[in-house]
Amino acid sequence: MSKKVLIVDDEEEILAFMSRFLKRLDIEGVVAVSGEEALEKYKNEKFDCVFLDVHLTGISGVEVLKQIKEKDADAKVIIITGSISSDNKDSLLAMGALDYLQKPIDLADFKEKILKYL
Repeated sequence: MSKKVLIVDDEEEILAFMSRFLKRLDIEGVVAVSGEEALEKYKNEKFDCVFLDVHLTGISGVEVLKQIKEKDADAKVIIITGSISSDNKDSLLAMGALDYLQKPIDLADFKEKILKYL
């Protein structure tokens, strides 16, 4: 059975880039452009990992993280962000995020996190 990853970002280019890269690794990438869409997909499907942008339109990534962890305490969530302070990083890790991925996304870093958490 192949792995399935949810990618949540409001930037279409990021979604396309990440899902194409996952496909090359034989991993199914399911995309969501908003927090609301992410929560709906998470409710209806099983994911091995979630890559979640902090800054989304509508429901924030922080709120999505909170709701995912309430539904599934063992959910593997990696934060995607363009900028993160140590306070924010510590706060997100304390909320249950496993790690974070800095934008612009570096392919080697992305691949390392995929292999580490899947």
